[in-house]
Amino acid sequence: MISVADALKLINISITPLRSETIALKDALGYTLSETVYSKINMPPFDQSAMDGYALNGSNTNTFKIIGEIQAGDNTSKIELKEGEAVRIFTGGMVPKTATTVVKQEITERIEHNVVILEAFEAGTNIRYTAEQINVGELALKKGAQLNAAAIGFLAMLGVASVSVFRKPKVRVLITGNELIAVGKELAPGQIYESNSATLIAALQELSIDAEAITVSDDYGATYECIQRLLWECDILISSGGISVGDYDFVGKALRANGVREVFYKVKQKPGKPLLYGTSETCHVFALPGNPASALTGLYLYVYPAIYKMMGREQSGLTRRKVRINQAYSKTTTMTHFLKGFVHDTEVELLENQSSAMLNSFAAANCLIQMEEGRTEWFPNDVVTVIMLP
Repeated sequence: MISVADALKLINISITPLRSETIALKDALGYTLSETVYSKINMPPFDQSAMDGYALNGSNTNTFKIIGEIQAGDNTSKIELKEGEAVRIFTGGMVPKTATTVVKQEITERIEHNVVILEAFEAGTNIRYTAEQINVGELALKKGAQLNAAAIGFLAMLGVASVSVFRKPKVRVLITGNELIAVGKELAPGQIYESNSATLIAALQELSIDAEAITVSDDYGATYECIQRLLWECDILISSGGISVGDYDFVGKALRANGVREVFYKVKQKPGKPLLYGTSETCHVFALPGNPASALTGLYLYVYPAIYKMMGREQSGLTRRKVRINQAYSKTTTMTHFLKGFVHDTEVELLENQSSAMLNSFAAANCLIQMEEGRTEWFPNDVVTVIMLP
């Protein structure tokens, strides 16, 4: 049995980023850039009006002669405003080079072929100047940047149609347990609804990972054959349940029989001690406990960092913060405890129902509170580390 820190270190050593691929920008949400992107244009590519109004030349008068109109998309490279002249212009329109300012229409009055400015105005206002956002050749997004909606919009603004990204891992979730039945069916005595696949797949979707769940009965032969197939189908195999030492816990045995090299088994933590991480020729395996809160904790703590690294992200896992705990807590020295909590500004509240079988407190939590091994007591206002949940 190893420490949490050692477990994370061993996973990090074992994982490398997946190969890169070129995909259409429109399909790139949630991916990570595998190459730095430099801008091929200035942005804006021309002086651009920031609002509807009038582009003027001059500041010594409040009355200007209107000589034309500019809509967004018009080419104004041949329009030359002389002193005392103006053009009607709309948001996004190309500002003539000789314009000294754009005034918003709300402070103007149009009288036939003239516009009167009703309030004081300053030169150079309401113009988005050429390359104000980025110059041609400048770094737009660096390698390792995660492509969220804003990043995709920014690259589209620069005319980027495709990007080089790290491939997303293919993930399969293996669920075991004869006591489990599908949601929607009627429960018989001794049965419970299978919820871990829904939980784990939803948590993976929070990373933009589309995973598939496979259910197998508590039978060694079926478990062996299913794992044999899945090890060649995916980059990450996550199992839930069947990893302990019971007579019907076949996952660990089937993994070893299929040549999975055990990197570690059991971590000094609560919940989620019976956790196995191993590798095959083509796959990384995370055998998580079957208890719902334990499985989700293991996914957040160990599978997330593995996915981040496979996808080339600079972040090594969920964000960690230092806050003060609002109540006392005690435990043994040998284990790290991960407790469901809720951060309010700089203070964290310890939630009720911390059992590894309970998800109701997880549903109300926004963090896990890490109570590290080697310490037994915490008091109100002590500083603790919290792991912020997605």
